[in-house]
Amino acid sequence: MGGNEGTAPKRAALILAAERRCAERGLRLTRLRREVLEILLERGGPVKAYDLLEAMRDSGRPIPPATAYRTLGFLLEQGLVHRVNALNAYVACTGEHAGRRLFLLVCSVCRRTEEIDDPELYHSMLRRLNELGFSLAGGSVEVQGICPCCAPG
Repeated sequence: MGGNEGTAPKRAALILAAERRCAERGLRLTRLRREVLEILLERGGPVKAYDLLEAMRDSGRPIPPATAYRTLGFLLEQGLVHRVNALNAYVACTGEHAGRRLFLLVCSVCRRTEEIDDPELYHSMLRRLNELGFSLAGGSVEVQGICPCCAPG
């Protein structure tokens, strides 16, 4: 599952894609936004806001909590990170979802995440929810379980 977002070239490619996405929208991936995204990519899994603050402080660029949350909010709005509500944390987006909603699998043992972009499954779930008169709130649908690495036997 998710894990460390791999090699430096993969992380660099994701940063370039993020810069392009922002530029296409007339926005900038500022130095701070880029640094926060890089930390999330390097960690490769869910990161709590206060762990992000600590990482920024350790890098010699401390920021106040309000700035961290504003930066995370921007990255969320641009689809560059996902909020993992089950863990009260954030994870870098590693796929091109073109604004589609997706499933975020969350291992309850190791906390790793994986993005699943399956429009057919998502729309099937949405149809059933609509039949029940239930409307979905939020971005991604979180599914908690146990990843293959943590599964017994």
